[in-house]
Amino acid sequence: MKKQNSILLGITLVIVIALSACTAPPAAQPAAQATAIPEIVATEAATEAVSAVEPTATTAPTATLEPTATAIVEATATAEVADVTPATEMVTAAGNVVISLAKNTICRTGPATNYPSVASIPAGQQVNAVGKLENSTSYTYIENPSVAGSYCWVFSEGATILGKQTDLKIIQPLPSPTPDTKANFSVTYSGIQQCPGGDYSFNMVVANTNEQIWQSISIYIVDANTKIATKYSSDHFEGWSNCHVDWYQDDLTEGEHAFISPFNPGHFDYNPKGGTFFIRVKLCSEEGLKGICMNKEIKVLP
Repeated sequence: MKKQNSILLGITLVIVIALSACTAPPAAQPAAQATAIPEIVATEAATEAVSAVEPTATTAPTATLEPTATAIVEATATAEVADVTPATEMVTAAGNVVISLAKNTICRTGPATNYPSVASIPAGQQVNAVGKLENSTSYTYIENPSVAGSYCWVFSEGATILGKQTDLKIIQPLPSPTPDTKANFSVTYSGIQQCPGGDYSFNMVVANTNEQIWQSISIYIVDANTKIATKYSSDHFEGWSNCHVDWYQDDLTEGEHAFISPFNPGHFDYNPKGGTFFIRVKLCSEEGLKGICMNKEIKVLP
């Protein structure tokens, strides 16, 4: 009986110890760290994100009412030239490269036909080449065989070159001469012409104010607010009346003027009144917008 009591007492102690372990308080956990972003910081971050993706509004282009016209001689210049005189020390490679031209060639002070000529090189004559252009192989800088110690440019396409072209120095040509083209004209806005169907065209007067004869014309008109643009070009000068061509002339000589109405193409399918428009007129001395060309631009508030 005592033995049984001892066994029961032992079992009771085990149960008490187990129950005590189950009811013990949990171990303390470390305090959580605060991670919330202050509201004002989140708002600024959102604003920066929106600013990074929203495009910035652009303002309408501006232009002077009476810009200075520029004459462009399209058939002469072959490369941009810097306002630098070739230095003597740049042409010390004489004798390393020899060039023989395929035909009789004019040697000029610069690499284009609008530079003055200084010598004539017969076909097959060998001359010392000393330089070249940076971005073109059409012209070569050579020793002038007619004047010792001087140099000039020849058109060298098709020529035979003996030696390493990498030995040629890069030469900055003389500034391109600006010829007096005796070219000028004026543009005057004269109103809007409306045709059936809601088509509108600009009327203007183009007058030749110098000796150059003009044979072709192009007109570019752009709405400064909507950016809608229209183009027109022709090898004669025509005027529209009641939405059809009622006269034209082949060219503009000195003192002549023409009433120009660029229509079909050249018109707008909405009323341009109250808007801001820029009109650029280009005249050229040859058909197909070639030869000597000049641009004029005017601002119009119909």
